[in-house]
Amino acid sequence: MVRLNLGCGQIRPEGWISTDSSINSLIQQNILGRLLMRLLRRTTYKSSNARYMNLNIKWHRFANNSVDVVYASHLFEHLSLKSTKIFLSEAHRTLKQGAIIRLVVPDLYTNAKEYVEEIEKGNHEASKQFMWVLNLHREGQYPNGNLIHDLLGWFQGWPHQHKYMYDKHSLKNLLDEAGFRDISENTYGISKSINEISDVENPSIGGYGNSLYLEAIKK
Repeated sequence: MVRLNLGCGQIRPEGWISTDSSINSLIQQNILGRLLMRLLRRTTYKSSNARYMNLNIKWHRFANNSVDVVYASHLFEHLSLKSTKIFLSEAHRTLKQGAIIRLVVPDLYTNAKEYVEEIEKGNHEASKQFMWVLNLHREGQYPNGNLIHDLLGWFQGWPHQHKYMYDKHSLKNLLDEAGFRDISENTYGISKSINEISDVENPSIGGYGNSLYLEAIKK
């Protein structure tokens, strides 16, 4: 089974090919790198079980019809619209017939609904809270550090804020246009087709608030 866990962050289970675009993550593949990142006060990773992968370009390391699962949680909203087209095209190309893609993104509808409800309650901080959830163009979100810290950030394209937001209709449309079928909405830790979903969605954590879980099949 070839299961891709794209934009893995800290979640790097055995039996999955976990990928990340973080140079910081790659530097920590050995003890010296982990020590260096601690000194620079960068995020530290518990596991070195990850590969570098740039999702803004084609997935050259994976052949046609070679993948059983494409999974990405809270990654898709960080891609530009151009990159989302590449992502879905490559996912469709590399997945086997009948294989599954599962995307988890912040749900724009639910978050917008909460914003309106808070406004109507008289919450004067509602707009600030909404913008924090959207993670769009928040100045000062990633403060400057030392020179090495800033160079690493620049090289990786920081700040990694959201580039687009989706509701179930807009995301379903993208999946449909990319050639996926049997698109269904799910919940955290529950999958119709991925038996190992608990590897990447740990029930003890409880999931992300106001998120959308969509699965689709390559026909």
